[in-house]
Order: sequence, then structure tokens, then C-alpha cells
Amino acid sequence: MAKNTSSSAFRKIDVDQYNEDNFKEDDADQASSGMIVPDEAEINSLLNSGRNIDALKTVLQNAPLMCKNQQVKDNALSLTLRVLLSIKSSQIDAAIESLDDPELCDVLMKYIYRGFEIPSEGSSGHLLTWHEKVFAKGGVGSIVRVLSDSARA
Repeated sequence: MAKNTSSSAFRKIDVDQYNEDNFKEDDADQASSGMIVPDEAEINSLLNSGRNIDALKTVLQNAPLMCKNQQVKDNALSLTLRVLLSIKSSQIDAAIESLDDPELCDVLMKYIYRGFEIPSEGSSGHLLTWHEKVFAKGGVGSIVRVLSDSARA
């Protein structure tokens, strides 16, 4: 027989929190002071001094991936595309090999795909070269991670 208990502890669970209509994403960028964004002055100084690979690493490490502010993301995209287009085709292999962290390759692939969305004169061919080289290093897994990730660049 079932045991009758007078316990009502199960009634203290808030079942409404599991309702899909009440779902709220975590605000990773709630405090804008803690938001990581690439420093445009630093990137420009690296580009002007000819340290394009260091500029690429800096812009990828400071990518605002979890930011919800579209203006910040667009500014970071234009800065990253400027860095990518400033690196010559002969330097692409060295630039990709300098990326130690595989996550940076995934971030780079995100920016390459975003660059395909807004083509400019001569950028598509250069971005295709970047795509080929990043694909050679990251493999199919890099593309799958980029396409399935909810945090867009």
C-alpha cells in the first residue's frame, strides 16, 4: 500500500520557470563596463607598424561574441575585416599558424562568414583564400561549430 505522508515540500517548486514562454537568455553583457571589445586605436597602431598578425590575434581575442549590441558587433566586424584584408595572401599561412587556440580559428571563421554577407570590392576572393586556409587547419568541425553556435560574431 502507498504510504500517506503529509509532506508538501514538492509544492514549493516553481514549475512556471520551465515554461518556454517565460524563458529569458542570460545577459552576458548586462554590465557594459565588463564587455570585451577590440580597441580600435591599438589595432590601428599595430596595422600601421606592420604587425598585422599581432593585430589579427588581438582582434580575435577581444571579439564581442556574447554582446547583444549590434552596433558593437558591426564595429568589430569592420575592424576585423580591415585586418584580414590588410594581410597579404602570402602571409595568411603564417597568420593562421600563429593562432594557438583552436577557438580563435572558430572566431576567425565566424568573421569570414560575416564578411561574405557584406561583400566589398575584392574582399570575396581574399576571404575565400582565408576560408580555405582556416578550413585546412580547423577542418569540418570548425565550420560545424560556427554554423551551430548561437553566439554570432
